Amino acid sequence: MSFRFPVPHASWVALSLALHVAIGAIVIELGRDRREPAEADKAPTFAGDTFEIPELDPEKAEESTSSLPSVARVAQSSPAHSTRPARAEAASARSAAASDSPAAGAEASSPPLFGAVGERGVADLATTFTRAFPQAASADPIWTHAPFGSAGTVDVTLEIDDTGHLVDTRITGSPSPALREGIQRTLVLIRARSFVSSAAVTRLHVVSTVSPDAVHDGLHGDVFAIGGSFSGREGSAFFALSIGRRIDLTITRK
Repeated sequence: MSFRFPVPHASWVALSLALHVAIGAIVIELGRDRREPAEADKAPTFAGDTFEIPELDPEKAEESTSSLPSVARVAQSSPAHSTRPARAEAASARSAAASDSPAAGAEASSPPLFGAVGERGVADLATTFTRAFPQAASADPIWTHAPFGSAGTVDVTLEIDDTGHLVDTRITGSPSPALREGIQRTLVLIRARSFVSSAAVTRLHVVSTVSPDAVHDGLHGDVFAIGGSFSGREGSAFFALSIGRRIDLTITRK
């Protein structure tokens, strides 16, 4: 028995050939896509001339590295590495400069003031009393008859409120009539003013003397010399009469 196979038609042969070519192209393309990532992951290779690096002397290397600025110094000097705002740094600098100044040190060492603090034209209580005494007492004729020597010792207590006005005054001790009268005149003269002091109550110890005054010319009426000053805890005041008398006071804050 013999078999015969049918001979394929030419169109079928062409179709089969086209399908094989298409499938082959797809397989090739898939293989290329798989190879490309693997090739991309490979380390790049460099081609070119080769050269030798000369060996560096360790001593020269140390000198060269020591001349370079340190990383910490560069980081501190570079604005890009600053961790604080510029205005905050400027404020800190001004604060440090102010704390180092002599005026700031003097203010820090001074005691806080009481009374009319911050008001315009306000005066220190002890200083005002010291300067006002010669002005108020020198016009009193009682000093023309005061004997030479001690004019007495007295403690003057002055109390002010938080507005700086005098609310109470006391005179204790053993003053002469002339000294007591002079202090009372002084208190009348300064009572209307406002003051500051180191505390609400100020205590002043006053010592007065009367002495001959040979330095006068009688050209200035009843009073030809007058003065007073107070600094820290001590002060002095005086006035001189044309009849040859000089009255001196020493004043100490207690």
